[in-house]
Amino acid sequence: MTVQIIQDFIPSGRRNRPGYKLTPKYITIHDTANTQAGADARAHAQYLKGSTAASLPVSWHYTVDDKVIYQHLPLNENGWHASDGANGPGNRQSIGIEICENRDGNRAAAEANAAWLTAKLLKDYDLGLDRVKQHYDWSGKNCPRVLRGRKGGWKNFLAAVEANLKTEAEITRPIGIYVDGKATAETGYLINNSTYVRAAYLIGLIGGSVTGHGDHIKIMLPAKTDPAEIAKLKAEINGLKAANAALEAKIENARIALS
Repeated sequence: MTVQIIQDFIPSGRRNRPGYKLTPKYITIHDTANTQAGADARAHAQYLKGSTAASLPVSWHYTVDDKVIYQHLPLNENGWHASDGANGPGNRQSIGIEICENRDGNRAAAEANAAWLTAKLLKDYDLGLDRVKQHYDWSGKNCPRVLRGRKGGWKNFLAAVEANLKTEAEITRPIGIYVDGKATAETGYLINNSTYVRAAYLIGLIGGSVTGHGDHIKIMLPAKTDPAEIAKLKAEINGLKAANAALEAKIENARIALS
């Protein structure tokens, strides 16, 4: 799994881009608390570059929706997102991730993307799962409110992060793909002693197609042939075989007569 990350930084010199050096020791998870339609990652990137966020000030590193991730700050600079003061560990030692709540988005997909990003950052900075924190842990605020409000929400989110970490670790090696004994340019993967190949490639071999749609894929299989049409074609083939046999017999008789 890989999610597109778009860098759209808050301009330097702004109050909500303080520029204090950040050496990440934690990942802090938030929910945006913005359920309006259209309040996706791109919309929050625009908000952070506007006057309201600058005057508060407020900022974080990533906003994640169901399709894409926007990055608002470099990871060596802090943001104001943890509500624990100018020198608090949440603000000064953690990377802030906001998960979108827009009602026209797919919340489950947004959480899955956030779990992937969290695992990626843990791996990048050699941090353990215990370094993933809630906004609540720094300030007592009920955030991330959706995860906290759902039974097992936070526990399941951490499990998804851990699953992403394991998935990356358990890819044993790439493997070659052969079709009818011939090597192809396609690459597969051996994961936990099982082989995996792109769905689009496999479906394409039988004449179908696969397209991505953000939170799902659409598989189009080749059209099925009408059984009656198959029977008709088989009858035509048998007729041609019989006609061919008759012609071969005539040719043989003619050869004998001429010899």
